[in-house]
Amino acid sequence: MPATPQTSSATMATAQDMPTYDVTVTDRVVSFIIYCAPLDAGNSMYQSVHPNDSSLYGVTDSASFLTRMPYVVVDADTKKVIFPRVNENGETAAIQSVSSTSVLHDGTRKVHALPGIHIPHDVDRIALHIGNDAFHYNRKFQLFAWTVPDVAHSKVHIYEMRSDLKVRFSSVNNITSPADNSLVQKPGVADEYYGYLDGDLWLNISHEFTDHDITRLCPPETLSRNVLAGALQQTTSAGSIASAGATQTGTSIVASSTEQVHIDWLVALAPLYASGNGSRSMASFTVEITVLNITLIFSARALANAINTSAHTTVQEALRRTSPRSFAAILKAAWRLHINTVSLSSSWRPMLGSRLHKMGLGLDVTRIEDSVEHVTFTIHNSATTDRGQHFPTGAAGQKMARLYQELNGDHEVLGGAVYTPWVNWVEPHDTHMHITVKDE
Repeated sequence: MPATPQTSSATMATAQDMPTYDVTVTDRVVSFIIYCAPLDAGNSMYQSVHPNDSSLYGVTDSASFLTRMPYVVVDADTKKVIFPRVNENGETAAIQSVSSTSVLHDGTRKVHALPGIHIPHDVDRIALHIGNDAFHYNRKFQLFAWTVPDVAHSKVHIYEMRSDLKVRFSSVNNITSPADNSLVQKPGVADEYYGYLDGDLWLNISHEFTDHDITRLCPPETLSRNVLAGALQQTTSAGSIASAGATQTGTSIVASSTEQVHIDWLVALAPLYASGNGSRSMASFTVEITVLNITLIFSARALANAINTSAHTTVQEALRRTSPRSFAAILKAAWRLHINTVSLSSSWRPMLGSRLHKMGLGLDVTRIEDSVEHVTFTIHNSATTDRGQHFPTGAAGQKMARLYQELNGDHEVLGGAVYTPWVNWVEPHDTHMHITVKDE
């Protein structure tokens, strides 16, 4: 609906024959400004809480920013979207306009100023939904539900930060720590408010992929691949091999040039999503995807950002917020290329880098191994001059090149969003291959 202009009406004149006015605000505008988390390295607040202890770093080489993160503003009581204007497709807005500031005494922060939101006259309270919680079929957690003041323009400052630095941040900046998921008035400033977006709040905002989501996003399918000459092909009772027109299970010598495996992703990914229940350990761990005979290795600190920025997040909760499409994409590509070990360094992480990992759409691969062809490859360029160049020559480098091609040929992978230290390099991908899958 179009914005209603601010109006005022005159009342009776005073004894000095000077008119006075009662002002009625009929057009309320709210502006949100989001200050993303700074790096832990060099952060004096981090040092004061965790002196000389880098093991608890959560935000390291790529500071947090939210460019193109989807969001909507809703009537907190009726759940109706008031921004952007709703269409039949459930449209969301996207966070843009990134700048930076260093005024908050904890390092340089990326800053996003959302456009002013005109609040309809019949709306009392508003709330945000961001990330994959902004999509119309999710929207399970209202962020900063808040009664809009009856003033022309309110500003809301949202400070993203680690949960263990909130008290220190409040002290250094001479403000009071707001209660979880709440806004309080900024001291000494009219019509300005603030709240803290910490790792625990990110846990609530971020979508937890359920068994239903796995089946919906990754329905059962049959995979095919070329058979390595003379290789002994193995499957489990859940898999099958197509050979000379017959289907066999178990261990077999395959004479034909192709083999197949039928995979139910709900079953295949069950051990992965069951890992780390109740654990906040930073230790490396492995998950066996038995139907594909592939081992996933999560490196030490692979989930550090999710756990160290929060007081409660567990390994399992972090894994459950990573899209099954991400894991399915790398597993399918690896199986087709006879890669039987894949090392990962990051999945869902709420306060590091771009929106892709925040929404559970990103996965970082650091190492691959094919034990049959005796190929092991660590994904790391040798120098900055390798950026944008061809993959390394030799068997290992060409295996990597084929993996890149397989991933780009997957219709569930976002086009142009597989980044490597060589081809399609973007900062800071010198030490891993990043895979982005499509959202909803």
